[in-house]
Amino acid sequence: MKFQIEEFIRSVLPRDFERSISVSAPDVRSHGDYSTNVAFALAKYLKKSPREVAEELVLKIKEQGLRIRENLFSRVEVDGGGFINFWVSEEVLFERLQEVLRKSKKWGREDAGKSKKIRVEYFQPNVAKVPHVGHMRSAVIGDALKRIFLSQGYKTVSDTHIGDWGTQFGILLYAWKGLLEEEQEEIKKNPVRGLNDLYVAEGKNIEADPERRERGKGEFAKLERGDKENREIWKWMVRVSMIEFQEIMSRLGLLNFEEERPESVYENAMPSLVSRALKRGIALKKDGAVIVGLEDAGLGEAVLLKSDGASTYLLRDLATLEYWDKKKLEKNLYVVDVRQSHHFQQLFEAGKRLEIPLAVKSEHVVFGFMSLPEGAMSTRKGNVIGLLDILDEMEIRALEVIEKKNPKLKNKEKVARAVGVGALKYFDLSHHPKSNIVFDKEKALSFEGNTGPYLQYAYVRLRSVLRKVISCKLKVK
Repeated sequence: MKFQIEEFIRSVLPRDFERSISVSAPDVRSHGDYSTNVAFALAKYLKKSPREVAEELVLKIKEQGLRIRENLFSRVEVDGGGFINFWVSEEVLFERLQEVLRKSKKWGREDAGKSKKIRVEYFQPNVAKVPHVGHMRSAVIGDALKRIFLSQGYKTVSDTHIGDWGTQFGILLYAWKGLLEEEQEEIKKNPVRGLNDLYVAEGKNIEADPERRERGKGEFAKLERGDKENREIWKWMVRVSMIEFQEIMSRLGLLNFEEERPESVYENAMPSLVSRALKRGIALKKDGAVIVGLEDAGLGEAVLLKSDGASTYLLRDLATLEYWDKKKLEKNLYVVDVRQSHHFQQLFEAGKRLEIPLAVKSEHVVFGFMSLPEGAMSTRKGNVIGLLDILDEMEIRALEVIEKKNPKLKNKEKVARAVGVGALKYFDLSHHPKSNIVFDKEKALSFEGNTGPYLQYAYVRLRSVLRKVISCKLKVK
């Protein structure tokens, strides 16, 4: 309905007015079912007052509405300095409801994407680091996009592209090897959290003794060369991390991933990519590193290999881009937070210069980051709240509410899990993707207002009403 109204408004605007149209549902019901501030933008264009423009638009909307179909809106009014409020007629709403009931699960499904393939990369946690509530945004938004594309007929391939390669693993390997056997055994009791804490501790050690970073780089160089001991330790880190990642994906109710191709999969593809870039003059060597100069595009220097020979995120992502280029994709989407915008700008530009066709079909789906009330989370700072911990806490608190409201309810634990997870996911999706969010557990779990638990409660009540209607054999006309 919202998009139909946007198109309807567009039809009465000047043809050369190219600004986007924003239609939203007001928080206050007295302001209508939908509202738009388009008159404010158009007023600057026409050099008139927003109120005057809004009144002119309302007249056109009413005329156009009567020509297209009678009673499309029950009311269209100007409010305040130039807002236009819409009340959709009950007749239209009832017809839409009938359509939804008639089509049931097929409602909203189309075949616009038939025979087209889209890759969506999301939920990219790092091995040996605790996935935190910030990772949830990528997982939840990416999963929602996948469901939307599937409903529109696209063949959708989802990929986690887990971070399991890079200098940080050399730093972690160096720290691990320096532990006593009993300290290693203690970490193995809760391996991901233990490795995460070890990495944080080693970061503090490096601040006191920078030489430790160089030793860590040396361990990663050994890992890249295939050192047997380092490979075995690294494989264990990957294995225990994947167990936790799979649990998170299951508890969040994410659709299964068609692909789980971590960074290390592209290890053997990177040397030839660097050689090609150097041979074509796209890249050059500078102070021992290999870089692509993107200054002419305003993107600075893009590093492929560091001065110690270690690969970068950019090189690994270029190898990934080249792999997927062979899969005949219509679109290639990366659901990653806004802090990586520069990285993706460099990736797509470097990909174009390396003549990887998929670079022009790729897009960074930007979202803001989620932080704690006291500030942004950081593994290095050690102020990370694990996503599993959050899920556990949300379920416990949901169970407490259920015990209070309906102590005789069957399957209370199962319901609490659904309420807890629903609260988290809805708290995320109810915000604009590009907005930064301060995670508020109390608000997320509230049974009042625009929250997941409120919607779930409303759904249950509606189902109860329908059951009573059916039991009374009433018919809705």
